[in-house]
This record gives sequence, C-alpha cells and structure tokens, in this order.
Amino acid sequence: MEILLERAKGSALDVRASCLNFVNILALVSPHAQRLRTLDFTFDYWPNIQRFSEATSGQLPLLRTLKINVVDMMVPPSLPLFSGAINLKNFSLRFKGIPFLDHFAFPNLTTFKFSAVGDEFPISQLLNFLETLSTLRTARIKIKAEVLRGDVPPERVIVLPNVEIFSVTEGKPSYRIAPHISCPSAKRISLVREQDVDDLMPEEIFPAWDTIGPQYMASTIDEVTLGITTTEDELVSFSLSFLSPGSATLELGYRITAENPYGDEPVFFPGWKYTQVFEHALEAIRTYPLLSNIKRLRIWDKHRLLNPRPLTSIAKEATPGLFRFMGPLEELVLDIDDLRLFLSPFLDLPESQGPTEQSVFPSIRVLIIAEQPEDPFDEECVAAIVGFARSQHMRGAPLERVVFHMKSPPVGMAELLGPWVCVVDFSKEMISRDDQGVM
Repeated sequence: MEILLERAKGSALDVRASCLNFVNILALVSPHAQRLRTLDFTFDYWPNIQRFSEATSGQLPLLRTLKINVVDMMVPPSLPLFSGAINLKNFSLRFKGIPFLDHFAFPNLTTFKFSAVGDEFPISQLLNFLETLSTLRTARIKIKAEVLRGDVPPERVIVLPNVEIFSVTEGKPSYRIAPHISCPSAKRISLVREQDVDDLMPEEIFPAWDTIGPQYMASTIDEVTLGITTTEDELVSFSLSFLSPGSATLELGYRITAENPYGDEPVFFPGWKYTQVFEHALEAIRTYPLLSNIKRLRIWDKHRLLNPRPLTSIAKEATPGLFRFMGPLEELVLDIDDLRLFLSPFLDLPESQGPTEQSVFPSIRVLIIAEQPEDPFDEECVAAIVGFARSQHMRGAPLERVVFHMKSPPVGMAELLGPWVCVVDFSKEMISRDDQGVM
C-alpha cells in the first residue's frame, strides 16, 4: 500500500475501507488526507470510522463523496466526524440503530442518501440535519422502524429550496416525515410506504391530498397514472403519480415485500390485500379536489401474481366512481393484462341496446391500449373494446383515435371499430412506464 501511495503522488485518492482499525494502515493514509476524493466505508463500525476521522483531521479540500455503511449500534466517542470536508457534495449513510446525524455538518452537500433500520427513529434529528442543507438538490431517504419518535411539533415544516429530486420510503408508521418537509422546486417527489406481506394492512394506504399534495405540487394536475407491478423482492408495488403542467411529478407508493428466511419456500400472497390496495388507489384518485382538470389518465398493471378476473366485480363498482366526476380526457391509456377491469360495463352488450353505464365515462379524444406479447386478446376483450367505442359514439362523443401497441393485434380490429372511431392505428412498439405521450 505504501508503494501505491507513493506512485500516486499528487493524484486524487479514492479509498474503500472495511474495518480499518489497524494503526499502521491509518498511519499510511493520514499523511495523504488532503488528496482524498472518495471515502467508502463498507460494513464498518463506528469506532473505526471515528479513528479514521481523527487520523485525517484538518481540511479535506478534495473530498467530494463520503459513503458510510455501519453495522453496529455503538455511539461514536466524540463530535464531529469529517468536519474538514467542507466541499463534500455526495453523502450516503446506511446504518442500524441511532442515526447520529448531529455528528455531521456538510454545508455544500448536493446529494444525500440515507437508510435507517431500527426499533425507533427520531424525526427531529433528520429534520435538523436537512434544514442546514441549503444547497441540497437530491435527497433519498428510507426508514424502516417500528416507531417514529414523535418529537416534532405538528406545525413544523422545513423548506428545502433547491431540492429537485426527493423521495421518502417509510415502514410501518408511514407518512410521518413527509408532512414536515416542503420542496417548492422539486421535479420528482416519491413518497412510498413499504410493508412485509405478513404485516397488518394499514388504515391509511395513500395519504389524503390535503395533508401532502399542497406542500409538493402546484394546485393544478393534468395527468394521473396508476401503476401496479412487481420487481425483485416486491410482491406487489402500487404507484399513484400526479403530474403538474410544469412537469413536476408526485408519486405516492405502497409496496408489499416478502422477507422469506427460508429461501426457496413460496410466499403466500392473499388476493384480498391486492384488491384492498386497488380500491384505496382508486379512492385516492377520486378524492383529488380538482379531478375535472385531469387531461390524461394512464393505468398499467403488470404484477402477474394472480388472475385479475376476481377484480372485475370491484371494477364494475369502482369504474363509475372513478370516471363520473372527470372532465374531458385527451388520453386514456390502458396498459393492463385484462381489459375487463375497466371495460367490464361493455361486455356482452347487445348491438340493439342503447347507452347505459357508458354515461359514466367522459369524452375521450385518444384511447391507447397495450398488451404483453404473450397474452393475446380473447374475443371477450375485443367485444369490450368495440362496445366501449360504440357507446362513446352513441352518446355524441366519439373517440377520435384508438392506438393499439401490440405485436399481433386482433384480426379485423380496424374493421370492427371503423363505424365508431375516426382513426385506428397499430404499433409494434411496446409502451414503457415513463412514456408521456402517444407513440
């Protein structure tokens, strides 16, 4: 190591440390402290980090990135840590136990990633640390604690004036931190609740708009997306996104995960939990105070854990409530595995029958339908699409355009829709989650 340091001469140093409790190693590194550019403590202990901080005391002018992953719960013996890192830009802290954020002061920080696991978490310590970061632009916070210590007055709200990306993922207590933070310049806000599949379902799955929305979003929202999917250890992940005309996005999420200690044993996922969250998501959309201003509604469901057919009965009740108070839509995007969820009123609708439940739908200029290549439409889905298009035409608000994104569209689809739709288009391009317009 001494040879490597000598060869590096005046170059900036990137150091990855693990259990650096050896006096001789610290003695080698400390003379080169002013050349440190990155410090990454991987699975280390507070005493070791404290020793390294003391050994490199003084100015650390080149240090831009500090990553700390702590595996013990011991209290650092003194304050502060890495006080000479006045130009630090990126700070990542992962730990179990007490956060000790009051041991750090980085006046020029731009990126902060924070992950905490423990029995309880003091909200005030996090707020006090964030309040000092006037230059912060990105903050990603994840907390999994049995109790969020209620040591903050309800009326306290700190302002992060320059933050553009802000995310908070909380465990059981949920939505206790976000109401105390305002990000007026944020472009992307993500507030997620995460629970294990065996935990009791909460009463509040998605927060009320008046407790969260006004702090993060403009008064006008023109796009709403409801997404359901699965990734890695998530059994089901629900996301409800509100997009303002200024391109700011507020995402409210709920994730059901599985902590399976037995590895290969299957995890039982009750369907009633899926349906309950589904209902709460629709209710959150319905209760948005300016629902009639929404111009684009997108629904994508790719969770693939259970057959969505049991939700048809829920959709028959939920669909009228979701669409009844909406104004005219520029686009309705259905990127789901089973169209019966939202077009169930148009199944088996006789040609001679006049408009009935279709009156709950607003006028829609463009309807976009996508599907997974391995799930071709059956006759029932085709009939539902045609029935929906016919009903819109009969009520005097015909669809201007229907776009199908699929590898193999149903044979004769254009001919079936021809009498009821102005234009029918087909594309083999699959719609990605982040697409914002018609492809």
